[in-house]
Amino acid sequence: MIVPKRNPEVVWRLEKGLHEIAWEKARKEEEYEDLGVLTLMFQGKIHQLNLVGAEIWTRLNGISALGKISAEVAALFSWDPAEAGEAVLEFLRGVEEQGWVTLVEKPDAPPPPARRAV
Repeated sequence: MIVPKRNPEVVWRLEKGLHEIAWEKARKEEEYEDLGVLTLMFQGKIHQLNLVGAEIWTRLNGISALGKISAEVAALFSWDPAEAGEAVLEFLRGVEEQGWVTLVEKPDAPPPPARRAV
């Protein structure tokens, strides 16, 4: 199981007004992909993420696994869950190359113990 974790050196801010505008455009099925709604600063450089990137970024807490994040993003954008999983992983690999996140491979949790009938 992959658990993404933000680099604590990355400073970021959700641009609330632009975030709301992008969601309004998305709901109307208008173009929203070019709007930067989340600003990142890392190593003296400023970057912006669009709505999809922002929704992924805000879910990176070092606890939630890739599957949970992908499922939430799929539900938000009405995407096929398998395609969302691939898209989220591709995004995370890209930001990992930038040094903004680390992708930690953790063992899957063992199944809970079986309950005995009393």
